[in-house]
Amino acid sequence: MNSSSVEKFATSSNHALEIANAISANKPINRAITALVLKLQTTLSIGQIIETFFESLKTDMDICGIEYEYPLLYTHINHGRKTDSSYSYLIEVDNDTWGNIVIYCQADLTQDAKSNLDELISAVIFPLRNAIQYENALVVAANESYLGLPNWGLLESQINREAKLAFREKQSLSLVLIDIDRFTTLKNNYGLLFGDLIIRHVYETLESILRDTDILYRFGYDQFSIILRNTETYDANNIAERIRAAVSNHELLNDNDKKVRLTVSIGITELNSNDSVESLYARAYNALKLAKNSGRNIVKEADGKFLR
Repeated sequence: MNSSSVEKFATSSNHALEIANAISANKPINRAITALVLKLQTTLSIGQIIETFFESLKTDMDICGIEYEYPLLYTHINHGRKTDSSYSYLIEVDNDTWGNIVIYCQADLTQDAKSNLDELISAVIFPLRNAIQYENALVVAANESYLGLPNWGLLESQINREAKLAFREKQSLSLVLIDIDRFTTLKNNYGLLFGDLIIRHVYETLESILRDTDILYRFGYDQFSIILRNTETYDANNIAERIRAAVSNHELLNDNDKKVRLTVSIGITELNSNDSVESLYARAYNALKLAKNSGRNIVKEADGKFLR
């Protein structure tokens, strides 16, 4: 049996709050859960939290793998291996979503083991939320201090406004996500100043191509988001392809006068009538991820259709 249905973990988030309050007040509580929460709270690294949580699960249960995804920070983490028996948890606190955790098991869990897993999941919720909030703050600070672009913290409200306007005016709306390929490697090889030069070059390329009605955001250190008003998928692809070609047709010189060719991967999607900000961004993110996994320097639509 494949237990792959997604559970919206509101009950566990309430329990997580009870745990946090009990720890703060030094009240008696399950020692194992308390120890795990305290251990997970020692870091603000999302990756470290998921890894530590996975290692803790393996000592108590027959767990084979873990997968965590939070599209709004382009975060996708895997440890271990995937199996047919999986349990998926949509992490929510006060109607805010903090990602999705999938636990892979050797075999389907017994009812008692599943209850134990639910209990353990509650321990990771607030450490994970705190780490995401910290990462968000870093992104906001980086965006506000460079290029003068609106930061991603404003993006959600902007998409909400644009979506409402599009529905009211019966117009289309597309979202484009852009990621600079191998940016970390280039920055590590040629230095931080060269990394800043790359960011500036891509930004200027975008500015030269985008229309006055398009809205550009910086999303993460080496990523950009574009809201395309009154634009269907076909036209969004044409714009994205122009961006991809313009970036790849230009070379930058590093400090040693060596030519470095840049490329970008791009994911696009179009707003539909059932979309929330999260679902719209998740589709664009999946398209971007597919572009990265398909060899980079490519444009992909949300449904995975090859568009070049």
